Amino acid sequence: MKKEFDHLKKSPRSLFLIALAVIGLCSAYLFQRTDLVLSICHCEMSPELSFALHKFFRVLMNDLCMLLIIHAWFNDSTITRLAIWIQLVDTFFLLPVYLLIKLSLEGPTELSSPLLSQFHRLIVNPTLLILLFPAVYFQRAKFDRNE
Repeated sequence: MKKEFDHLKKSPRSLFLIALAVIGLCSAYLFQRTDLVLSICHCEMSPELSFALHKFFRVLMNDLCMLLIIHAWFNDSTITRLAIWIQLVDTFFLLPVYLLIKLSLEGPTELSSPLLSQFHRLIVNPTLLILLFPAVYFQRAKFDRNE
């Protein structure tokens, strides 16, 4: 862990990228109720499509910000590639499964059953990428102990 902090202290660029990503995450949270698709295109669409697009863009924004943090924090292309793969699974596998279940069972409402609510938090919030931090540190500690 000391290695990451030394890297961050010496790299104003990394600190800037992390600050930028944190601002992006805060913005995604603050504007989560804003329908950006409707604001941009001013077009008519079904509530289900609007809900799905809103969630897709929120997942994309959250995960891109977390990728930026992970890249700046670890400065390791292997970890960044792993994070990209996690984001791709999140966006193109887990999110469609969530949307299919959510829209077929409950419709495009923001309220969810307790089980779907937890699934929503796992997918729409950058939880999967946040979990990468302790996983990397655990793996490094295990590797250091084995040497």
